[in-house]
Amino acid sequence: MASETSSNAGLYNYWRPFLAIINFSGLLWFGASYMRITADLWDYIFVAIGCYFTLKFVRYLSKAHQFKHTRIRPSDLTEFPNKGIYAKIRQPISAASIYMNLAYVCFFRSFVLIPAVSVFIAMWYILARYEDQLMLSKFGNDYKEYMKATAMLRGGDSEQLRLASSGYDMY
Repeated sequence: MASETSSNAGLYNYWRPFLAIINFSGLLWFGASYMRITADLWDYIFVAIGCYFTLKFVRYLSKAHQFKHTRIRPSDLTEFPNKGIYAKIRQPISAASIYMNLAYVCFFRSFVLIPAVSVFIAMWYILARYEDQLMLSKFGNDYKEYMKATAMLRGGDSEQLRLASSGYDMY
């Protein structure tokens, strides 16, 4: 039983890098072949929006990799990260990858990328949900409370986000 768990954990280690390589190299090749060459005002606006998403990607990734927990398999963790960026977002690497996918659409300015990007965003979301389930099964109620206090992919004050989305305290 223990060897089965450790072999599954070893396989888990390759999902995130494998998905990132397929995601970004595939979109680079696909997007470059359909990229618009024009330079209208809207193109500059889309590139500026793409730069914003890229900066969010770099910020989330750099802040997440400041913690050793980011580079350890969930099955090997003795505690889950809940400081720094992890105090606001449970899955900053998946969130960063989603932002980079949106940046690709803005940089290449092609509607042809939207279905491919949608698939990759769904895959990053599924991976984030899977990691949440792994952590929930490992840490139980402590992680459940952490889930209530933080957002999965979107930064900000999660209490304020919950209040805003629930309609509570509108008046």
